[in-house]
Amino acid sequence: MIKKKGVKITIGILISLLFIGLALYNIDFKKLLHTFSQIKIGWLIAGGILILLIYYLRTLLWQQLLRKYSTSQWNLFRIITIGYFANNILPLKLGEIIRVWLLGKREKLPASQAFATVVIERGMDLFALLFYFSLMMFIIPFEGWLKLSGLILAGVGIIFALVVILNYRYGGHLIEMLEKPLQKLPGQMGEWLHIQLGKFLEGLKLIEKPGQFTRIVILALLTWFCWISVAYICFKALGLELPFWAAIFLIVVLNFGLMIPSSPGGLGVFEFMVILALTPYGVEKETALGVGFTFHMLQYMLTLALGWIFSIQLNVSMSKAYQHPENPEEDMPAKVPAIPADDSG
Repeated sequence: MIKKKGVKITIGILISLLFIGLALYNIDFKKLLHTFSQIKIGWLIAGGILILLIYYLRTLLWQQLLRKYSTSQWNLFRIITIGYFANNILPLKLGEIIRVWLLGKREKLPASQAFATVVIERGMDLFALLFYFSLMMFIIPFEGWLKLSGLILAGVGIIFALVVILNYRYGGHLIEMLEKPLQKLPGQMGEWLHIQLGKFLEGLKLIEKPGQFTRIVILALLTWFCWISVAYICFKALGLELPFWAAIFLIVVLNFGLMIPSSPGGLGVFEFMVILALTPYGVEKETALGVGFTFHMLQYMLTLALGWIFSIQLNVSMSKAYQHPENPEEDMPAKVPAIPADDSG
C-alpha cells in the first residue's frame, strides 16, 4: 500500500511539473510582472467574500443531504473547509476521507452515510458543470472536438438522471438488478462499476423527497454560479474586459482539467487550464497565466488560513491523516465508526 501510494504521488508531481513547464513555456516575464502590477485589490476582497459564501452554500447542501440527522451548521462549515484545506496540502485527495472521518466524529453519523454525502456531492457537482457546459453550447460556436465532448458529457448527465429515476422507481433495488449485467463486462470493469454505482445509490437513500432533491440541485447550481462569478471577478481584478460566459467556459475547462492526477492543489494543471480556456478569447499567455495564478492563490490562501484555524479547533492532525489514510479512525475515539478504505478519491 505504501509503495502504491508513493507511485501515485510521484506520478502526480511529475504531471504537475509537466504542466508548470507548459504554462511557463515562451513566457515574457516582464509582461507577467506588469500583469500582476495591475491587480485591483478591491476585486480580490470581493472574490474572497464570495468564496466564503460558496463554502456556506456547500454547508446548506450538506444539511439538505443530512436532514434526518441533527447536524450543526457551524461544524459542517468547518468540516468542509478542512476538507478543501487537506486537498490543497495533501496528495491523493485525502481531504475527502478526512471530511468523512470528521463528519462521523463530530456529528456521530454512520460511516456509510458520511461517505454517501461526499459521493452525492460529487454527483451534484458533475450535474451542475454539465448544466453550465450545455448553456455554453448555445452561446459559443465550439469546434468539432468540443461539440463531441459536450455530447459525451450530455450523455453522462442523462445517465445520471436515469439512474436517479430508476432507483426511485425500483425502490432501491437497482444495484441488485444490474449486478449480473455488469459482471459480463471485460476485466475488472464490471466489478469497479458495481462498487461505484453501489456507493452512489447508497448516497441516494439520503434523498427522500422530490422537494429535497430540487433544493440540493439548486444549491449545487448556485455554488458553481458563485465559482463562475469568482473567475469573472479575477478578470476584473486584472483589468480584463471579457464576457461573463468566458468565466463559465473557464470553470468548465478548469474543473474537467483538474481531474488529471497532479500534486496537491492542482499546481501547474490549474494555471495551464486557465491559459487553455482564455486563449480562444485572444488573451495573451502572460495575462492568462496572471489570471490563473491570481484565481488559484485567492482560493488557496483563504482555504489555507481558515483550514489551518479550524484544524486546530477540531484537533485534526494532517500528518496522521497522511500517514494513515486507509485507517483514519486510529486517531478517533473508540465510539466513532471506522471509515471503509477507499483510494478512489
